[in-house]
Amino acid sequence: VSKSFVTCVRYDGVEVHDMYCDALTRPEPVHDFCIGRECQPRWEASSWSECSRTCGEGFQFRQVRCWKMLSPGLDSSVYSDLCTMADLERPLERRACKSPTCGPQWEVAEWTECPAKCGRKAQVTRDVRCSDETRPCDPMTQPANIKNCTGPPCERHWTVSEWGPCSGSCGHGRMVRHVYCKTPEGRVVPENQCPPENKPLATHPCGERDCAPHWLSQDWERCNTTCGRGVKRRIVLCAGVSGGKFQNFDEEACGGSEKPEDEATCFERPCFKWYTTPWSECTKTCGVGVRMRDVKCYQGRELVRGCDPLTKPVAKQTCTLQACPTEPPGKEAGHLRAAE
Repeated sequence: VSKSFVTCVRYDGVEVHDMYCDALTRPEPVHDFCIGRECQPRWEASSWSECSRTCGEGFQFRQVRCWKMLSPGLDSSVYSDLCTMADLERPLERRACKSPTCGPQWEVAEWTECPAKCGRKAQVTRDVRCSDETRPCDPMTQPANIKNCTGPPCERHWTVSEWGPCSGSCGHGRMVRHVYCKTPEGRVVPENQCPPENKPLATHPCGERDCAPHWLSQDWERCNTTCGRGVKRRIVLCAGVSGGKFQNFDEEACGGSEKPEDEATCFERPCFKWYTTPWSECTKTCGVGVRMRDVKCYQGRELVRGCDPLTKPVAKQTCTLQACPTEPPGKEAGHLRAAE
């Protein structure tokens, strides 16, 4: 609000007592509403959270918002763009914090894939290592490195495509088709989810109506490891064609030629593995906070950078505890005392 004021002045501009002016012509003071210049936005930051780690290096977090006085009595959070466009430096929302150094910690890799065939039971393993090679970790807190697992349900079934054309003459010619493992809904799944004992052949001999027994190799199965050196296998049969139909023979019938290998070594990508430490405590004691853990990539005992970023375990996640009290501490007690 702007206000006018009235004074009595002499001809040379010097202020004098009101008695020298005619009271009848004295103007009334005026009150007008006015708009001052627009208030500038500003960044406001909450207090820092607890350190995300109780030992070693962690992080502290806080909320940073853009605020602006929109009108007298109305101070509100606004879009961050307003502060950014005003070239105001945004306060940090995260900073490193360091507590006393952690002792040795157990680090664990992901569980291996369950090797069990459908309906069967097996075990999965994971690598467990101590973060410190000079001092042992507490054996009482060592995570398990083996647990039971069950294979997929057995309602999966084999389906096949039509046979392709014959590739050559008797003894050399082959017909090939695709063999899939499918769920009852028709979704294709890995072959180890179907029973191996009744898998249809994907390769058949061909060439003539009658073809003497000879070795017939199926496709190699997948390497039995996802990284490093492993073993792959394939089915090798003594087979032929009799009266235009496929026929199985004892291996002695193919004894004149050397049986092809049915097992071979295979090498997948190097064994880079993600390891994780146990989760830290939640950064809050109530409401929604954050908990952290270390995620490291190892090749053997060496820290490396070769792990697949798509399979990296999460290093930070929210944690929800009981709701925070809505009243300031001690207020309820005050109400009780007043009631008494």
